[in-house]
Amino acid sequence: MDGRNLRLIASDIDGTILSYRSAVSGSVSSRTVAAFHAAREAGVKIVLVTGRPVRWLKPVSDALGAIGPVICSNGAVTYDLAEDRLLREDPLEAEMLFEAKDLILDIDPQASFAAETLEHLHSEPEFLKDSLFFEEDRRRAAGITEETLRLGPLDETLERDALGAARTPGGEVGVGHAADRVVKLLVKTTVMDADLFLEKVHERVGHLLSVTHSAPGVSLLELSAQGVNKASALKRVSAEFGVDAGGVVAFGDMPNDIEMLQWAGTSWAVGSAHPMAQSAAHYVTADCDDDGVAQVIERLLEGARVLP
Repeated sequence: MDGRNLRLIASDIDGTILSYRSAVSGSVSSRTVAAFHAAREAGVKIVLVTGRPVRWLKPVSDALGAIGPVICSNGAVTYDLAEDRLLREDPLEAEMLFEAKDLILDIDPQASFAAETLEHLHSEPEFLKDSLFFEEDRRRAAGITEETLRLGPLDETLERDALGAARTPGGEVGVGHAADRVVKLLVKTTVMDADLFLEKVHERVGHLLSVTHSAPGVSLLELSAQGVNKASALKRVSAEFGVDAGGVVAFGDMPNDIEMLQWAGTSWAVGSAHPMAQSAAHYVTADCDDDGVAQVIERLLEGARVLP
């Protein structure tokens, strides 16, 4: 892509345009902010595509300004931040969630779990240890309050035998929210590295749920409903804008970006990306800390002829 047909930029957040050191503060560099603003002024659509839940997006959206719809929770949620309105969600079925959980415990009986809904974070106590959310001030910075947190075994804080989507028992339905349903299951191990854990879990539960990994240095996996990933959501949002894959440039850094990087007409992994993401992308740019995404956008916009 030389920039003349650039219609839409789809970018991951953490490790791609936001340093992992700045994950809580959401402090995007001034160069990256300027690049995204320039793209938007040139008529390019901007879509953030992240594993983050909705509640953890405000600092980044504030930095980047009036962005369009945001794809969250690895494609399970599409949300309009400006109107605080849910556009789409693809929840996990309770039967699938708990069957997958039992199979993962066969791999590692000490594995710990958490589950995200639009309203709550369900977490087993062991899952929070040594995590970003272990300290209360960091939880609050990520939008997780005591009212949001549901602490305890998932078999107790969710309805294991519920029919249909897994959800918070008696959960409130927020403004614009369809229901307090689980959109992402998380599981952590301390007995193997992330890539091996991903391989083993995918072999055991890949027929039930989509399995991916996005947290560097932590053996933490994220599971969504079967067929739900960043690419499936981005394809739908792009079509709503009248843009096909050829007009999309995508950026990412971790295995949860692979499908998106493969689907987009042009894709870039940052130089600091996981090897799987680099292999999936068409090109590799500079590291996240060196504003690799901004460097590409700047080059694409030089002499670009962006269609209205």
